[in-house]
Amino acid sequence: MDQLQEALKDLRDIHQPDPVSIWPLAPGWWILILLVPVLIFLIRYLLKRKSKPNYKKLASEELQNIIADFEIQRNSHKTIGEISLFIRKALVAKNGNEQIAGLIGEDWLDYLDRVSGTKLFSNGGASIIATSPYRKQEEDHDLQDLITATKSLVKKL
Repeated sequence: MDQLQEALKDLRDIHQPDPVSIWPLAPGWWILILLVPVLIFLIRYLLKRKSKPNYKKLASEELQNIIADFEIQRNSHKTIGEISLFIRKALVAKNGNEQIAGLIGEDWLDYLDRVSGTKLFSNGGASIIATSPYRKQEEDHDLQDLITATKSLVKKL
């Protein structure tokens, strides 16, 4: 037994590892710290985008409905008034600017040209939108220029 006691004396104590430190962080934690804010931002962006109305799509559908009604009824005077009202509502909804609703005549046509990026409203056949809705129904108008100009305006929304 003495030999056993002597052999045990030569043994060292059990060596405990250092306690695990919280700093520096492991690479996985750094990745998580960077990804969480990015994911939060991305989720908020997507939710905002989803909840925001798609003016271009809604306006395009409404314009197609007006055109379909015109093709059935063939009442150009009524259709010009509907397109004028439609454009005003779409621009007020998109821009939130109530002054748009009060524009008339050349000011209205110039504004429409600026928004659409063309001169179709002031120089083309679409200029009937400024005066025709406020006149008595006298004659049928060719609405192709007005419809083309309105479609280009809707694309710019």
